[in-house]
Amino acid sequence: MGTVGCWLNLLKTNSRVTFRIRNGVIRDDGRLFPDRCGESWCKGGSRRWITRNQSTRVQAAGARSRPRASTSKNSAQVSEEITCASKQLHSFSLSEQQLATAAATASTHKVPPPLEMPSESAVESSCDIMRESDRDFVKSLFQDRVTFYPNISDEIRWNQGPLHTYDSSFMLPDTVSETLRINEGNLKVIMDSELNHPHGSLLPVENLSNEIKSLIGNKKNILHKTKDGNTKTLKSGKESAVTTKKRKKGIVKKVSTAVNKEKLSPDTTQKTVPPLSRKKVLKSKSKHKLHGPEVLHILEENVEAQEPSQTPAPKVEPTPKAKKGVKKHKKNKKDEEKYFKEVRRRGRETSFNQSLAAYISVCINLGMLNRATHTLLYYRQCAHHSNRKDECQKVNSVQVYNLIFQGYANKKNFKKMKELFRCLKEDGIDPDVTTYALLLSCLGQQEMSENNTQNIRLYLEDMNNEGFTLEDVFSQAEILENDLKCALKAVTQVDPNFEIKQVKTETEYSCNLVNNLNTTMYSTKVPSPAHGIVTQEMLNKWMKEQFALEASSQLVINSIEKKEESKNTHHYRKILEDWEEKWRSVLRQTFITQLGVMKKSFYGSGLDKRMSIYPYLVSLPPEEFISIMMQEIQRLARGSESFSFTKYMMFRRLGELVYMRYVVKYKKEVGVLDRLKDVYKDYTTWYLDNEKENVTYIPRVRWQELADSHCSGPALEHSPVEWPSTVMTSIGKFMYSVILLKVMLWNPLHAEKHVYPAIYEVERTKGYRTVDEIKPSPSLVELYQKAAKPTLTFESIVSPMVCPPLPWVSTNLGGYLLNNAKIVRLPYNAYQQKQRMEECGNQQLYPIMDSLNQLSSIPWRVNKPMLDIITELFNSNGCEELDIPQPPSQCPQPQKIQPGMSSVEVHKIRNQRVDFEQRKNEMHSLWCDALYKLSLAHHFQDRIFWFPHNMDFRGRVYPCPPHLNHLSSDVFRSILKFAKGEKLGSNGLQWLKLHLINLTGFVKREPVEDRIKYCESIMEDILDSADHPLTGRRWWTKSDEPWQTLAACKELAAALRSGNPEEYVSQLPVHQDGSCNGLQHYAALGRDKIGAMSVNLAPSKAPQDVYSDVAALVEAERQKDAASGTPVAKVLEGHVKRKVIKQTVMTTVYGVTRYGARLQIEKQLKALDGFPASQRWAASHYLVHKTFLCLEKMFTSTKEIQNWFTDCAKIVSETRGENLEYITPLGLPVVQPYSKFVGDQISIGKLPSTFYTDSFMKPNVMKQKNAFPPNFIHSLDSSHMMLTSLHCQQAGITFVSVHDCFWTHACSVNIMNKICRDQFVALHKEPILEDLSRFLQKKFGLSKG
Repeated sequence: MGTVGCWLNLLKTNSRVTFRIRNGVIRDDGRLFPDRCGESWCKGGSRRWITRNQSTRVQAAGARSRPRASTSKNSAQVSEEITCASKQLHSFSLSEQQLATAAATASTHKVPPPLEMPSESAVESSCDIMRESDRDFVKSLFQDRVTFYPNISDEIRWNQGPLHTYDSSFMLPDTVSETLRINEGNLKVIMDSELNHPHGSLLPVENLSNEIKSLIGNKKNILHKTKDGNTKTLKSGKESAVTTKKRKKGIVKKVSTAVNKEKLSPDTTQKTVPPLSRKKVLKSKSKHKLHGPEVLHILEENVEAQEPSQTPAPKVEPTPKAKKGVKKHKKNKKDEEKYFKEVRRRGRETSFNQSLAAYISVCINLGMLNRATHTLLYYRQCAHHSNRKDECQKVNSVQVYNLIFQGYANKKNFKKMKELFRCLKEDGIDPDVTTYALLLSCLGQQEMSENNTQNIRLYLEDMNNEGFTLEDVFSQAEILENDLKCALKAVTQVDPNFEIKQVKTETEYSCNLVNNLNTTMYSTKVPSPAHGIVTQEMLNKWMKEQFALEASSQLVINSIEKKEESKNTHHYRKILEDWEEKWRSVLRQTFITQLGVMKKSFYGSGLDKRMSIYPYLVSLPPEEFISIMMQEIQRLARGSESFSFTKYMMFRRLGELVYMRYVVKYKKEVGVLDRLKDVYKDYTTWYLDNEKENVTYIPRVRWQELADSHCSGPALEHSPVEWPSTVMTSIGKFMYSVILLKVMLWNPLHAEKHVYPAIYEVERTKGYRTVDEIKPSPSLVELYQKAAKPTLTFESIVSPMVCPPLPWVSTNLGGYLLNNAKIVRLPYNAYQQKQRMEECGNQQLYPIMDSLNQLSSIPWRVNKPMLDIITELFNSNGCEELDIPQPPSQCPQPQKIQPGMSSVEVHKIRNQRVDFEQRKNEMHSLWCDALYKLSLAHHFQDRIFWFPHNMDFRGRVYPCPPHLNHLSSDVFRSILKFAKGEKLGSNGLQWLKLHLINLTGFVKREPVEDRIKYCESIMEDILDSADHPLTGRRWWTKSDEPWQTLAACKELAAALRSGNPEEYVSQLPVHQDGSCNGLQHYAALGRDKIGAMSVNLAPSKAPQDVYSDVAALVEAERQKDAASGTPVAKVLEGHVKRKVIKQTVMTTVYGVTRYGARLQIEKQLKALDGFPASQRWAASHYLVHKTFLCLEKMFTSTKEIQNWFTDCAKIVSETRGENLEYITPLGLPVVQPYSKFVGDQISIGKLPSTFYTDSFMKPNVMKQKNAFPPNFIHSLDSSHMMLTSLHCQQAGITFVSVHDCFWTHACSVNIMNKICRDQFVALHKEPILEDLSRFLQKKFGLSKG
């Protein structure tokens, strides 16, 4: 078989790769050029955003179909190129059937052919040996005129399409020697030139060096052209293969050691040739285009120039010890790869079973029991008949079977349950108590017979063999109330005397730090947080309102934005209403149509029973999906141009909204909602009057008692199986695909002629990476801005509650009434901490839950006078001086470029333009944030409301509503106050004065008595601020926290003017802030006396201020450097202030890097008046260095403890390959969720069967070790706050926290202060570091055996 025969054999026998044929040369474009490249391109050195929607795809398809110029070749050239192609390509092939299909496809498209195949005569003349069958095959090709059409990569490759971001490295052979890799830099310069050889890019063999020839690869009996022009037949069969293999191995070894020999033998003379210069290449490029032969000719010259001389270098034999070390390293590497491979397999298997459980749960809830069963059996059979040892789609979860058992138990189909139970046993899966409870439930619904009784006895005996008792079944099984009754009926057929024993829920603590509270759990009388301000009738009304709000999932409120309405405004509102109606109609029609297509595919394929997205898309009525999509369009139109989440985060967000509505629907259907209403009504009665005898004051305990008393109905914690992140992302992707395709709008808006997509997909470069985002079109943004809709729509889960939140009684129940709030905020792929919390049990988490419940139980009101002032300023274009966000229209316009300007001036104006756009986008984001918060505050200004709380993975507590809450900035903290007031009493007025002065920051380092005297000395300014905040002397505007200072001025003025300040009822929260709380914990852990004194852990006449102390030390260092002539030290004279370095000192203990600290200081320097902008960068660098140096002098043990934390995290994550874990002093299991995450593959059609979780991924060692010190300190800080919360609740005082800043009424500050100090001492009396060391050794240490 000759050259063309070999080529034909490739065409006829391989069907794996799609080929492109150009000038008779076969190309593997799928391997050499990714499809993604067609979506982004660069031109003129700048990256462009390429929108990907229907219209742009059509344009791209048109661009790809441009014809290319043909070139004619003689038979010798064709034969030569075919020979070279056959040597360079791998063993590819294409079947005759595929060629015929390609020909038929080509004939149906009116696209000009790219290039024709060689003529029939040319092929025949170039082949001296060809079988008759091959001749017929070639003739059929030319008779049908088979043509292969170019893709975008072809056009880019041949310089006929847009330039691409990828270089031309696809021209290289697949296998190159080490010497070729040395010249990679030179090759990159060459390949960046435009390669356009008139005879194709493949080169004759004569142009290749011997070394390159040997690496191309040999085929059997290929005609090879020698230097004298003759041809010779290469060896064939085993002899040729072995010879080629040995030659390749020898050459690669020789070339790879050349560089090492060069280093080892300095005496060896080598021919030195300077590397190919870029200048030379660019010069040649300017004259003519570089062709393929020139490229490899230049490359060959460099290879030959760098080959070592004939004098061999002395061979260095490795020592036996070195050989042993290399072998050990390879073995360890192999073991590590094997370990992580097994970990990934187990991870895929676990995630597959979670995905399957969610899918089967949805199918059963929708009445698709047969489909769920077939899907289970399908994957079971696939696992049994698979030959792959690393098969991940193996059903090994009893939960999956239990879900099927639940469905057949409801249908009383014991025969099916019996068959599935046998399958469960065959697969080696151990049944649990829920399995036996469901089997007994089904048997209890059968007619009484001897056979049925015998089946009951059989399964009871099997249950005993598994180690379960009937008490376990009826106390631990996760089944509904009806199933429990049927199971009891089955048991009584065998044992008529059996009765269910009521197991009392454990309510007491099991933590040393709070065990003392167990004795006073029922004896202590604590007044209600809402006593005297709310009645039972009001709570009943508000309860119904909250249930209705969460069931609808939306809150619509009026916007506080004031705009002058004109005729145009009403005109655009009418246009917007018309378009929204069109969008709603077309979205609904498209959604239903797509569901119909999916339904046919879902039910039409009899053999394919894999998981599909279809059941999830019919889990809710179509109107629910349309409502979510319309709300998303409005959110996008009002979003920020400078910031947006990636498209996959937006996909997942839509999926989460669907899941939350599905949870509400599910709870209604199974009866959880009705039982929840009954228990909650009794709970609100206790909430208002909890001072009865033998009644606990703890919300969790009371809820558990009430839930036990309402024993009929499903468990309140019962909820559907949680959907995996891949499912929610796929749902969101489907919904967005409909939005991107069907939501159209006029562009431009005023033309009202041509419609284009209103929302599109873009690529945006962020640093070194490119992300996909979804953005609204300018026309859509313009329409919503001009329409100025008077309402805002929020999801119910981001709104405060109008009734007391549910107390957290488990990890699955608490917070909102129906919305699925999570007790711990975790990344979507973090499952390990959930598992640890479930494993430890609820009792260990009781202190954490009770602290969250205490914080959630406090009612709030809006401070209306403060809200009115802030709203007035906001609608008056804001105020930058007082931190009231300004609208983007107030951003000053940069100067325009004028004719005659110099290049320097033009460059300066362009930089100003970039800064202007960035500043404008930031202003828009801040303005929108303020609009949402003020509008919500205006909506609730006459209401009492509550904030449900949850925490992050470290235990730090946050309110669930993200907009209106007390963790906001100074502006929005000032508009909130306690709903329940308390009389000031004998000490309240003094604490109110002290609170006001502390907010100003003027005399923080003075003793308490002097600060109170200072307050009395400026009382005239305080009263003027309260009476005339905007028109008076405006003393309050000079404060560090001006708006909270103004609120305190008004409260103090009202108390003084009341006539009897002791009887004045104050609702203003009074703060007690920690003195750099992180450093306090480090000083206590290390027993650092000097550090403890600077952070007020030791007695002192005057309060110490660590920030001022550090600033003083930095100033002293600056003065020394200024005296020695350091320029930046002189520039900083008078600017080293407490405020400049405060944030850096505060965040140093939380792991801030020097880079982050420099940005913090630069931001503060930017805010200083009179500091030169040109010196900010140098000054911030200087201050960072001096601040860190002074901190190390003051806190000696802090650095040692931080280093120990870092070393522990590095050993665990790097050596053990696991995420670092620890347990807080209050019992919260913490798992650091920093892993090397790999994105899940998302599809709209068939759902991904697996997804990635942190339990089975490699940890990110750098993040693990850098984050452990600050995370552990945050956990200690949170533990101290929770201890203070629990003891303040026992003392009957109001308590609210903003991390390390504690709030209460003015009259109870003394009590809170004592509790705060006592609990800090109690916390650090515990052997915290010793306990951590023991836990890490037990969890991650190597066993002695």
